Amino acid sequence: MILCALADLPKKGAKGPFRLTINGQVEAVFVVRQGPSVTAFVDRCPHVGAPLEMEPDHFLDLSKTEILCSLHGARFDPATGLCRLGPCKGRSLVAVPVSIEDGMVVAPE
Repeated sequence: MILCALADLPKKGAKGPFRLTINGQVEAVFVVRQGPSVTAFVDRCPHVGAPLEMEPDHFLDLSKTEILCSLHGARFDPATGLCRLGPCKGRSLVAVPVSIEDGMVVAPE
């Protein structure tokens, strides 16, 4: 399933949420780009299960180097989803496999 065009993602940015069916359940998913690297995660903080963003496409901190939970301030590594700081330190976001195909960010259906 096509999530977005790679060109729609700033070199340090995020986009989403998108709706995907994962293991038979509809999940909100977001995509993060850090230079050439693109990752995707389920939009759910491991602390309380709340969405991470306050508004669409706003998943990163001001420096655009960490994923930020807007509810509790937890900070996550955009490459791995590991929580570096906050109430869920040491836990991780659920990763979603994505690839780049013909300039599009694609998730398996």
